[in-house]
Amino acid sequence: MSKDRASRAAELAEEARERAEEAYQAATEAVEDGIDEAHRYLKRQWRERPLAVAATTLGVGVLIGVLIGGSRR
Repeated sequence: MSKDRASRAAELAEEARERAEEAYQAATEAVEDGIDEAHRYLKRQWRERPLAVAATTLGVGVLIGVLIGGSRR
């Protein structure tokens, strides 16, 4: 009877591992797809609105610099 329980526990653990691996693969693919989509969007924005993108980037950089520099006081 304990062998049956151990065998069943091993089966359940293997099934759980397989489900976790499938979920990990799906999440990895979703992240990669999201990064690819973001890259395409940014490239398109850069081509269509280079000054707006440059100004936004500069503004974000200044904001981060102020936030980091302000914490040093």
